[in-house]
Amino acid sequence: MEPDVAIVGAGHNGLVAAVYLARAGLKVHLFERRPFVGGAAITEELWPGFQFMTCAHAIWAMQPKIIRDLGLSERGLEIIPRPFTGVHLRPDGNYWGSKDHKSPRNLIANLTAEESEAADRYDAFKETLEGIFAPYRLRPPPTLEEVRAKVAGTPAAEVLEKALSTRIQDLQDEFLPTDTLKDRLADDWAPIGRNPLALTLAYFSLRAPEEGSGEAPPGGNVKGGTGVLSRMLAEIAVEAGAEIHVDREVERFLIEEGKAIGIQLADGTEIRSRAVVSNLDPKRTLLKMVAPEHLDGRFRNSIEGLVTQVSCYKFLAVISELPRWKGWDGDPDLPSTGDVRLGVSRAEARAAYADLEAGRPPWAPLISVMVPSVLDPSLTQPGYHTASVWIFPVAGKLSEGTWDDVREEVAERLIDQITAFAPNFRESIRHYKLRTPLDLEREVGLTDGCIWHIQHGGEQLFWNRPLPELAGYRAPFKGFYLCGAGQHPGGEVSGVPGHNAAHEILKDLDRL
Repeated sequence: MEPDVAIVGAGHNGLVAAVYLARAGLKVHLFERRPFVGGAAITEELWPGFQFMTCAHAIWAMQPKIIRDLGLSERGLEIIPRPFTGVHLRPDGNYWGSKDHKSPRNLIANLTAEESEAADRYDAFKETLEGIFAPYRLRPPPTLEEVRAKVAGTPAAEVLEKALSTRIQDLQDEFLPTDTLKDRLADDWAPIGRNPLALTLAYFSLRAPEEGSGEAPPGGNVKGGTGVLSRMLAEIAVEAGAEIHVDREVERFLIEEGKAIGIQLADGTEIRSRAVVSNLDPKRTLLKMVAPEHLDGRFRNSIEGLVTQVSCYKFLAVISELPRWKGWDGDPDLPSTGDVRLGVSRAEARAAYADLEAGRPPWAPLISVMVPSVLDPSLTQPGYHTASVWIFPVAGKLSEGTWDDVREEVAERLIDQITAFAPNFRESIRHYKLRTPLDLEREVGLTDGCIWHIQHGGEQLFWNRPLPELAGYRAPFKGFYLCGAGQHPGGEVSGVPGHNAAHEILKDLDRL
Protein backbone atom coordinates (compact mmCIF):
# COMPACT_ATOMS: atom_id res chain seq x y z
CA MET A 1 0.00 0.00 0.00
CA GLU A 2 1.82 3.13 -1.23
CA PRO A 3 -0.66 5.93 -1.90
CA ASP A 4 0.25 9.25 -3.43
CA VAL A 5 -1.34 11.02 -0.45
CA ALA A 6 -1.98 9.70 3.07
CA ILE A 7 -4.54 11.79 4.98
CA VAL A 8 -4.71 11.33 8.74
CA GLY A 9 -8.13 12.03 10.23
CA ALA A 10 -11.40 11.47 8.33
CA GLY A 11 -13.18 14.52 9.69
CA HIS A 12 -15.09 16.62 7.23
CA ASN A 13 -12.06 18.68 6.13
CA GLY A 14 -10.01 15.55 5.51
CA LEU A 15 -12.86 14.11 3.47
CA VAL A 16 -13.24 17.30 1.42
CA ALA A 17 -9.51 17.32 0.71
CA ALA A 18 -9.69 13.66 -0.32
CA VAL A 19 -12.41 14.35 -2.87
CA TYR A 20 -10.49 17.11 -4.63
CA LEU A 21 -7.22 15.15 -4.62
CA ALA A 22 -8.79 11.90 -5.80
CA ARG A 23 -10.70 13.67 -8.57
CA ALA A 24 -7.34 15.06 -9.74
CA GLY A 25 -6.19 11.49 -10.29
CA LEU A 26 -4.15 10.94 -7.14
CA LYS A 27 -4.24 7.72 -5.15
CA VAL A 28 -5.57 8.91 -1.80
CA HIS A 29 -5.89 6.91 1.42
CA LEU A 30 -7.51 8.27 4.61
CA PHE A 31 -6.73 6.81 8.03
CA GLU A 32 -9.19 7.29 10.89
CA ARG A 33 -8.57 6.29 14.52
CA ARG A 34 -12.26 5.77 15.29
CA PRO A 35 -14.57 3.18 13.72
CA PHE A 36 -16.47 5.83 11.74
CA VAL A 37 -15.81 8.98 9.74
CA GLY A 38 -16.79 12.53 10.62
CA GLY A 39 -14.48 13.73 13.37
CA ALA A 40 -16.39 16.48 15.19
CA ALA A 41 -19.22 16.42 12.62
CA ILE A 42 -21.04 13.26 13.64
CA THR A 43 -24.48 12.05 14.70
CA GLU A 44 -24.67 9.42 17.45
CA GLU A 45 -27.53 7.47 19.00
CA LEU A 46 -26.83 7.99 22.69
CA TRP A 47 -30.05 6.31 23.80
CA PRO A 48 -32.29 4.09 21.64
CA GLY A 49 -34.29 6.24 19.27
CA PHE A 50 -32.49 9.49 20.15
CA GLN A 51 -29.91 10.93 17.77
CA PHE A 52 -27.49 13.63 18.89
CA MET A 53 -24.88 15.78 17.21
CA THR A 54 -22.36 15.16 19.95
CA CYS A 55 -20.01 17.92 18.82
CA ALA A 56 -20.83 20.33 15.96
CA HIS A 57 -24.59 20.82 15.77
CA ALA A 58 -25.17 23.79 13.49
CA ILE A 59 -24.07 24.81 10.01
CA TRP A 60 -23.46 28.40 8.93
CA ALA A 61 -20.13 28.42 7.10
CA MET A 62 -20.35 25.63 4.47
CA GLN A 63 -19.33 27.47 1.33
CA PRO A 64 -21.65 27.36 -1.71
CA LYS A 65 -18.72 26.60 -4.03
CA ILE A 66 -17.87 23.45 -2.10
CA ILE A 67 -21.52 22.38 -2.01
CA ARG A 68 -21.66 22.81 -5.82
CA ASP A 69 -18.29 21.23 -6.54
CA LEU A 70 -19.11 18.11 -4.55
CA GLY A 71 -22.73 17.85 -5.71
CA LEU A 72 -24.02 17.74 -2.14
CA SER A 73 -27.46 19.15 -2.90
CA GLU A 74 -28.02 16.63 -5.67
CA ARG A 75 -27.03 13.87 -3.28
CA GLY A 76 -29.76 14.97 -0.91
CA LEU A 77 -28.04 17.23 1.62
CA GLU A 78 -30.77 19.23 3.31
CA ILE A 79 -29.95 22.07 5.66
CA ILE A 80 -33.04 23.05 7.64
CA PRO A 81 -33.10 26.81 8.21
CA ARG A 82 -33.95 28.11 11.65
CA PRO A 83 -37.02 30.38 11.49
CA PHE A 84 -36.04 32.17 14.70
CA THR A 85 -32.79 34.09 14.95
CA GLY A 86 -32.59 33.52 18.68
CA VAL A 87 -32.98 35.28 21.98
CA HIS A 88 -30.62 36.27 24.77
CA LEU A 89 -32.38 35.97 28.12
CA ARG A 90 -31.39 38.02 31.15
CA PRO A 91 -31.87 37.02 34.82
CA ASP A 92 -34.02 40.11 35.45
CA GLY A 93 -36.75 38.83 33.11
CA ASN A 94 -35.81 41.03 30.16
CA TYR A 95 -34.26 39.75 26.95
CA TRP A 96 -32.54 40.68 23.73
CA GLY A 97 -34.73 39.60 20.85
CA SER A 98 -35.61 40.66 17.33
CA LYS A 99 -36.27 44.36 16.76
CA ASP A 100 -39.58 43.31 15.25
CA HIS A 101 -40.85 41.76 18.48
CA LYS A 102 -42.51 44.61 20.34
CA SER A 103 -42.53 44.08 24.08
CA PRO A 104 -41.53 46.11 27.14
CA ARG A 105 -39.24 43.19 28.01
CA ASN A 106 -37.40 43.21 24.68
CA LEU A 107 -34.41 45.43 25.34
CA ILE A 108 -33.44 45.81 21.70
CA ALA A 109 -36.90 47.08 20.75
CA ASN A 110 -36.68 49.69 23.50
CA LEU A 111 -33.27 51.19 22.96
CA THR A 112 -32.91 54.93 23.08
CA ALA A 113 -32.13 56.74 19.84
CA GLU A 114 -28.55 57.18 21.02
CA GLU A 115 -28.20 53.46 21.80
CA SER A 116 -29.74 52.42 18.46
CA GLU A 117 -27.40 54.66 16.50
CA ALA A 118 -24.40 53.39 18.44
CA ALA A 119 -25.38 49.74 17.92
CA ASP A 120 -25.83 50.39 14.20
CA ARG A 121 -22.35 51.96 13.97
CA TYR A 122 -20.83 48.98 15.76
CA ASP A 123 -22.63 46.57 13.44
CA ALA A 124 -21.46 48.57 10.42
CA PHE A 125 -17.86 48.31 11.67
CA LYS A 126 -18.19 44.53 11.91
CA GLU A 127 -19.79 44.26 8.47
CA THR A 128 -17.00 46.32 6.90
CA LEU A 129 -14.37 44.18 8.59
CA GLU A 130 -16.04 40.99 7.38
CA GLY A 131 -16.20 42.43 3.87
CA ILE A 132 -12.47 43.11 3.85
CA PHE A 133 -11.63 39.47 4.53
CA ALA A 134 -14.47 37.60 2.81
CA PRO A 135 -12.67 37.37 -0.57
CA TYR A 136 -9.80 35.46 1.06
CA ARG A 137 -11.80 32.44 2.21
CA LEU A 138 -11.20 29.95 -0.59
CA ARG A 139 -7.49 30.56 -0.98
CA PRO A 140 -4.41 30.69 1.25
CA PRO A 141 -4.53 33.49 3.79
CA PRO A 142 -3.40 36.91 2.63
CA THR A 143 -0.44 38.74 4.06
CA LEU A 144 -1.14 41.82 6.12
CA GLU A 145 0.59 43.89 3.47
CA GLU A 146 -1.73 42.48 0.81
CA VAL A 147 -4.84 43.40 2.80
CA ARG A 148 -3.55 46.87 3.57
CA ALA A 149 -2.81 47.48 -0.10
CA LYS A 150 -6.30 46.32 -1.07
CA VAL A 151 -8.09 48.79 1.21
CA ALA A 152 -5.63 51.69 0.96
CA GLY A 153 -7.38 54.99 0.36
CA THR A 154 -10.83 53.66 1.30
CA PRO A 155 -12.88 53.99 4.51
CA ALA A 156 -12.19 50.30 5.12
CA ALA A 157 -8.52 51.13 5.76
CA GLU A 158 -9.39 52.85 9.05
CA VAL A 159 -11.56 49.89 10.07
CA LEU A 160 -8.69 47.49 9.38
CA GLU A 161 -6.17 49.47 11.39
CA LYS A 162 -8.53 49.79 14.34
CA ALA A 163 -9.17 46.04 14.26
CA LEU A 164 -5.41 45.42 14.29
CA SER A 165 -4.68 47.77 17.18
CA THR A 166 -7.72 47.56 19.47
CA ARG A 167 -9.09 44.95 21.87
CA ILE A 168 -12.77 44.02 21.50
CA GLN A 169 -13.86 45.40 24.87
CA ASP A 170 -12.03 48.67 24.15
CA LEU A 171 -13.72 48.80 20.74
CA GLN A 172 -17.10 48.31 22.39
CA ASP A 173 -16.29 51.00 24.95
CA GLU A 174 -15.58 53.35 22.07
CA PHE A 175 -18.75 52.56 20.12
CA LEU A 176 -21.34 51.72 22.79
CA PRO A 177 -22.51 54.37 25.28
CA THR A 178 -24.23 52.20 27.89
CA ASP A 179 -23.46 49.14 30.01
CA THR A 180 -26.71 47.64 28.72
CA LEU A 181 -25.31 47.45 25.18
CA LYS A 182 -21.90 46.28 26.35
CA ASP A 183 -23.51 43.45 28.31
CA ARG A 184 -25.60 42.46 25.29
CA LEU A 185 -22.46 42.12 23.17
CA ALA A 186 -20.27 40.34 25.71
CA ASP A 187 -20.78 37.17 23.70
CA ASP A 188 -18.77 38.75 20.84
CA TRP A 189 -15.71 37.83 22.90
CA ALA A 190 -16.76 35.62 25.82
CA PRO A 191 -16.33 32.23 24.03
CA ILE A 192 -12.94 33.24 22.63
CA GLY A 193 -10.74 35.04 25.15
CA ARG A 194 -10.70 37.50 28.02
CA ASN A 195 -10.26 40.45 25.67
CA PRO A 196 -9.01 39.33 22.24
CA LEU A 197 -7.89 41.55 19.41
CA ALA A 198 -10.78 43.17 17.54
CA LEU A 199 -9.56 41.41 14.39
CA THR A 200 -11.35 38.41 15.93
CA LEU A 201 -14.59 39.84 14.52
CA ALA A 202 -13.30 39.24 10.98
CA TYR A 203 -13.67 35.50 11.60
CA PHE A 204 -17.33 35.86 10.70
CA SER A 205 -16.38 36.74 7.13
CA LEU A 206 -17.05 33.00 6.66
CA ARG A 207 -20.77 33.79 6.52
CA ALA A 208 -20.57 36.51 3.84
CA PRO A 209 -22.17 35.95 0.40
CA GLU A 210 -19.69 34.68 -2.16
CA GLU A 211 -18.40 36.98 -4.84
CA GLY A 212 -20.09 36.67 -8.20
CA SER A 213 -23.21 34.70 -7.31
CA GLY A 214 -24.06 36.60 -4.13
CA GLU A 215 -25.05 33.26 -2.60
CA ALA A 216 -24.53 33.04 1.16
CA PRO A 217 -23.57 29.88 3.04
CA PRO A 218 -26.76 28.13 4.16
CA GLY A 219 -27.52 28.33 7.86
CA GLY A 220 -29.34 25.84 10.04
CA ASN A 221 -29.15 22.16 10.93
CA VAL A 222 -28.36 19.25 8.63
CA LYS A 223 -31.42 17.01 8.40
CA GLY A 224 -30.50 13.82 10.23
CA GLY A 225 -27.57 15.57 11.95
CA THR A 226 -24.11 16.65 10.85
CA GLY A 227 -23.09 13.00 10.58
CA VAL A 228 -25.22 12.82 7.42
CA LEU A 229 -22.94 15.40 5.79
CA SER A 230 -19.83 13.45 6.80
CA ARG A 231 -21.25 10.20 5.43
CA MET A 232 -22.07 11.90 2.14
CA LEU A 233 -18.54 13.29 1.91
CA ALA A 234 -17.13 9.81 2.53
CA GLU A 235 -19.32 8.33 -0.22
CA ILE A 236 -18.21 11.02 -2.67
CA ALA A 237 -14.54 10.49 -1.75
CA VAL A 238 -14.80 6.73 -2.31
CA GLU A 239 -16.61 7.25 -5.62
CA ALA A 240 -13.72 9.53 -6.67
CA GLY A 241 -11.28 6.71 -5.94
CA ALA A 242 -10.14 7.42 -2.38
CA GLU A 243 -9.81 4.59 0.15
CA ILE A 244 -10.94 5.13 3.74
CA HIS A 245 -9.48 3.01 6.54
CA VAL A 246 -11.33 3.25 9.86
CA ASP A 247 -10.08 1.80 13.14
CA ARG A 248 -6.55 2.52 11.89
CA GLU A 249 -4.82 4.81 14.36
CA VAL A 250 -1.75 6.64 13.12
CA GLU A 251 1.00 6.95 15.71
CA ARG A 252 3.64 8.95 13.88
CA PHE A 253 4.40 10.95 10.76
CA LEU A 254 7.63 9.71 9.21
CA ILE A 255 10.25 12.34 8.38
CA GLU A 256 13.59 11.71 6.69
CA GLU A 257 16.09 14.42 5.73
CA GLY A 258 13.49 17.16 6.03
CA LYS A 259 10.86 15.36 3.95
CA ALA A 260 7.67 13.56 4.94
CA ILE A 261 7.85 10.04 3.59
CA GLY A 262 4.73 8.47 5.09
CA ILE A 263 3.06 7.40 8.31
CA GLN A 264 3.41 4.72 10.96
CA LEU A 265 0.28 3.07 12.32
CA ALA A 266 -0.20 2.19 15.98
CA ASP A 267 0.40 -1.48 15.11
CA GLY A 268 3.82 -0.60 13.73
CA THR A 269 2.91 -0.78 10.03
CA GLU A 270 4.69 1.84 7.93
CA ILE A 271 2.99 3.27 4.85
CA ARG A 272 5.03 5.31 2.38
CA SER A 273 3.49 8.13 0.35
CA ARG A 274 4.48 11.12 -1.76
CA ALA A 275 2.69 13.47 0.63
CA VAL A 276 1.10 13.32 4.06
CA VAL A 277 -1.80 15.48 5.24
CA SER A 278 -2.89 15.99 8.82
CA ASN A 279 -6.51 16.83 9.54
CA LEU A 280 -5.67 16.86 13.26
CA ASP A 281 -5.04 19.98 15.31
CA PRO A 282 -1.56 21.56 15.06
CA LYS A 283 -0.49 20.65 18.61
CA ARG A 284 -1.49 17.00 18.24
CA THR A 285 0.09 16.83 14.79
CA LEU A 286 3.45 18.39 15.50
CA LEU A 287 4.02 17.87 19.22
CA LYS A 288 2.72 14.31 19.58
CA MET A 289 3.10 12.72 16.15
CA VAL A 290 6.38 14.12 14.83
CA ALA A 291 9.58 12.93 16.49
CA PRO A 292 11.03 15.73 18.67
CA GLU A 293 14.37 15.81 16.86
CA HIS A 294 12.66 17.19 13.75
CA LEU A 295 11.49 20.41 15.47
CA ASP A 296 13.83 23.12 16.71
CA GLY A 297 13.19 24.53 20.17
CA ARG A 298 11.88 27.92 19.03
CA PHE A 299 9.34 26.39 16.69
CA ARG A 300 8.23 23.87 19.33
CA ASN A 301 7.74 26.69 21.84
CA SER A 302 5.62 28.59 19.32
CA ILE A 303 3.37 25.58 18.80
CA GLU A 304 3.05 25.01 22.54
CA GLY A 305 1.98 28.65 22.90
CA LEU A 306 -1.03 28.29 20.60
CA VAL A 307 -4.23 29.02 22.53
CA THR A 308 -6.21 25.82 23.02
CA GLN A 309 -6.91 26.01 26.73
CA VAL A 310 -9.96 28.27 26.26
CA SER A 311 -12.36 25.40 25.77
CA CYS A 312 -16.03 24.50 26.28
CA TYR A 313 -18.25 21.61 27.21
CA LYS A 314 -21.49 20.22 25.86
CA PHE A 315 -24.63 19.02 27.59
CA LEU A 316 -26.97 16.64 25.74
CA ALA A 317 -30.37 15.59 27.05
CA VAL A 318 -33.60 13.84 26.16
CA ILE A 319 -36.43 16.04 27.43
CA SER A 320 -40.15 15.31 27.69
CA GLU A 321 -41.25 18.88 26.92
CA LEU A 322 -39.80 22.05 25.49
CA PRO A 323 -38.27 24.57 27.90
CA ARG A 324 -40.72 27.23 29.05
CA TRP A 325 -38.47 30.25 29.23
CA LYS A 326 -39.24 32.62 32.07
CA GLY A 327 -39.39 36.19 30.84
CA TRP A 328 -40.05 35.33 27.18
CA ASP A 329 -43.49 36.69 26.31
CA GLY A 330 -43.92 35.52 22.74
CA ASP A 331 -44.94 32.15 21.28
CA PRO A 332 -43.64 29.75 23.97
CA ASP A 333 -42.37 27.23 21.38
CA LEU A 334 -40.60 29.78 19.18
CA PRO A 335 -37.30 30.07 21.09
CA SER A 336 -36.70 26.33 20.69
CA THR A 337 -36.53 26.77 16.91
CA GLY A 338 -33.41 28.91 17.34
CA ASP A 339 -30.59 29.59 19.76
CA VAL A 340 -31.40 30.60 23.35
CA ARG A 341 -28.51 32.25 25.18
CA LEU A 342 -28.63 32.62 28.91
CA GLY A 343 -27.14 35.40 30.96
CA VAL A 344 -23.57 36.58 30.56
CA SER A 345 -22.91 40.19 31.22
CA ARG A 346 -19.41 41.60 31.00
CA ALA A 347 -18.95 41.00 34.71
CA GLU A 348 -20.07 37.37 34.43
CA ALA A 349 -17.81 36.75 31.44
CA ARG A 350 -14.82 38.23 33.24
CA ALA A 351 -15.58 36.06 36.28
CA ALA A 352 -15.73 33.01 33.99
CA TYR A 353 -12.23 33.84 32.77
CA ALA A 354 -11.03 34.17 36.35
CA ASP A 355 -12.36 30.64 36.89
CA LEU A 356 -10.71 29.42 33.69
CA GLU A 357 -7.34 30.94 34.55
CA ALA A 358 -7.54 29.40 38.01
CA GLY A 359 -8.36 26.01 36.49
CA ARG A 360 -11.86 25.83 38.03
CA PRO A 361 -15.20 24.92 36.45
CA PRO A 362 -16.99 28.17 35.54
CA TRP A 363 -19.61 29.37 38.00
CA ALA A 364 -21.61 31.51 35.54
CA PRO A 365 -20.61 30.72 31.93
CA LEU A 366 -22.30 31.59 28.66
CA ILE A 367 -24.93 28.91 27.97
CA SER A 368 -26.30 28.38 24.46
CA VAL A 369 -29.34 26.09 24.23
CA MET A 370 -30.70 24.53 21.06
CA VAL A 371 -33.38 21.87 20.57
CA PRO A 372 -32.58 20.40 17.12
CA SER A 373 -35.47 17.93 17.18
CA VAL A 374 -38.02 20.77 16.95
CA LEU A 375 -37.02 21.29 13.31
CA ASP A 376 -35.96 17.68 12.68
CA PRO A 377 -38.27 15.12 14.34
CA SER A 378 -36.19 12.30 12.83
CA LEU A 379 -33.75 12.81 15.72
CA THR A 380 -36.19 11.75 18.41
CA GLN A 381 -39.09 9.54 19.45
CA PRO A 382 -42.65 10.93 19.51
CA GLY A 383 -43.37 12.95 22.63
CA TYR A 384 -39.73 13.82 23.34
CA HIS A 385 -37.07 16.29 22.23
CA THR A 386 -33.28 16.38 22.13
CA ALA A 387 -31.55 19.34 23.77
CA SER A 388 -28.04 20.34 22.71
CA VAL A 389 -26.24 22.88 24.88
CA TRP A 390 -22.83 24.50 24.48
CA ILE A 391 -21.15 26.12 27.49
CA PHE A 392 -18.31 28.70 27.16
CA PRO A 393 -15.61 29.52 28.27
CA VAL A 394 -14.18 26.53 30.12
CA ALA A 395 -10.66 25.55 31.12
CA GLY A 396 -9.22 22.81 28.96
CA LYS A 397 -7.63 21.29 32.05
CA LEU A 398 -8.35 21.76 35.73
CA SER A 399 -5.71 22.80 38.23
CA GLU A 400 -6.79 20.06 40.66
CA GLY A 401 -8.02 16.66 39.51
CA THR A 402 -9.66 16.08 36.15
CA TRP A 403 -13.00 16.80 34.54
CA ASP A 404 -14.00 13.20 35.29
CA ASP A 405 -13.80 14.02 39.01
CA VAL A 406 -16.31 16.89 38.82
CA ARG A 407 -18.58 15.66 36.02
CA GLU A 408 -21.73 15.15 38.10
CA GLU A 409 -21.23 18.27 40.18
CA VAL A 410 -20.81 20.38 37.03
CA ALA A 411 -23.83 18.78 35.34
CA GLU A 412 -26.05 19.42 38.35
CA ARG A 413 -24.93 23.03 38.54
CA LEU A 414 -25.62 23.47 34.83
CA ILE A 415 -29.11 21.95 35.12
CA ASP A 416 -29.82 24.36 37.98
CA GLN A 417 -28.64 27.31 35.88
CA ILE A 418 -30.87 26.40 32.94
CA THR A 419 -33.80 25.67 35.26
CA ALA A 420 -33.46 29.16 36.74
CA PHE A 421 -34.45 30.43 33.28
CA ALA A 422 -36.82 27.57 32.36
CA PRO A 423 -38.50 26.24 35.55
CA ASN A 424 -39.70 23.04 33.84
CA PHE A 425 -36.28 22.03 32.55
CA ARG A 426 -35.01 19.78 35.34
CA GLU A 427 -38.25 17.82 35.60
CA SER A 428 -38.35 17.34 31.82
CA ILE A 429 -34.98 15.54 31.64
CA ARG A 430 -35.19 11.81 30.93
CA HIS A 431 -31.54 11.17 30.05
CA TYR A 432 -28.49 13.41 29.96
CA LYS A 433 -24.79 13.32 29.17
CA LEU A 434 -22.14 15.95 29.84
CA ARG A 435 -19.21 15.99 27.42
CA THR A 436 -16.32 17.79 29.11
CA PRO A 437 -13.14 19.14 27.49
CA LEU A 438 -11.47 15.90 28.56
CA ASP A 439 -14.14 13.88 26.73
CA LEU A 440 -13.69 16.01 23.61
CA GLU A 441 -9.94 15.44 23.78
CA ARG A 442 -10.18 11.69 24.43
CA GLU A 443 -12.97 10.90 22.00
CA VAL A 444 -12.63 13.44 19.20
CA GLY A 445 -8.89 14.03 19.52
CA LEU A 446 -9.14 17.79 20.18
CA THR A 447 -6.26 19.15 22.26
CA ASP A 448 -7.75 20.60 25.48
CA GLY A 449 -11.19 19.97 23.97
CA CYS A 450 -10.80 23.08 21.77
CA ILE A 451 -13.48 22.63 19.11
CA TRP A 452 -11.79 25.08 16.71
CA HIS A 453 -8.43 23.20 17.02
CA ILE A 454 -6.94 26.48 18.20
CA GLN A 455 -8.97 29.48 19.32
CA HIS A 456 -10.00 31.96 16.65
CA GLY A 457 -8.86 35.08 18.48
CA GLY A 458 -7.51 37.72 16.11
CA GLU A 459 -3.98 36.86 17.16
CA GLN A 460 -4.43 33.41 15.57
CA LEU A 461 -6.22 34.29 12.32
CA PHE A 462 -5.29 34.79 8.66
CA TRP A 463 -1.49 35.20 8.21
CA ASN A 464 -1.03 33.94 11.78
CA ARG A 465 -3.26 30.85 11.62
CA PRO A 466 -1.94 28.87 13.32
CA LEU A 467 1.55 30.40 12.98
CA PRO A 468 3.20 32.35 10.15
CA GLU A 469 5.34 29.27 9.36
CA LEU A 470 2.21 27.12 8.94
CA ALA A 471 -0.25 29.60 7.47
CA GLY A 472 -0.04 28.25 3.91
CA TYR A 473 -1.21 24.70 4.81
CA ARG A 474 2.40 23.49 4.59
CA ALA A 475 4.42 22.18 7.52
CA PRO A 476 8.19 22.90 7.51
CA PHE A 477 8.89 19.54 5.88
CA LYS A 478 8.63 18.86 2.18
CA GLY A 479 5.46 16.95 1.34
CA PHE A 480 3.77 17.60 4.74
CA TYR A 481 0.45 19.49 4.82
CA LEU A 482 -2.23 20.47 7.33
CA CYS A 483 -5.91 20.66 6.38
CA GLY A 484 -7.82 20.91 9.68
CA ALA A 485 -9.68 23.65 11.52
CA GLY A 486 -6.41 24.99 12.91
CA GLN A 487 -5.68 26.33 9.42
CA HIS A 488 -7.11 29.37 7.62
CA PRO A 489 -9.90 30.40 7.80
CA GLY A 490 -10.66 28.40 10.97
CA GLY A 491 -13.15 26.09 12.57
CA GLU A 492 -16.86 25.50 11.99
CA VAL A 493 -18.26 22.97 9.53
CA SER A 494 -17.12 24.75 6.39
CA GLY A 495 -14.88 22.39 4.44
CA VAL A 496 -12.71 25.37 3.55
CA PRO A 497 -9.39 24.25 5.09
CA GLY A 498 -9.77 20.92 3.31
CA HIS A 499 -10.57 22.61 0.02
CA ASN A 500 -7.68 25.05 0.27
CA ALA A 501 -5.09 22.49 1.42
CA ALA A 502 -5.98 20.18 -1.46
CA HIS A 503 -5.47 22.94 -3.99
CA GLU A 504 -2.08 23.81 -2.47
CA ILE A 505 -1.02 20.17 -2.69
CA LEU A 506 -2.01 20.07 -6.35
CA LYS A 507 0.18 23.13 -6.99
CA ASP A 508 3.15 21.28 -5.48
CA LEU A 509 2.74 17.94 -7.25
CA ASP A 510 5.68 18.33 -9.60
CA ARG A 511 8.00 19.02 -6.64
CA LEU A 512 6.89 16.14 -4.40
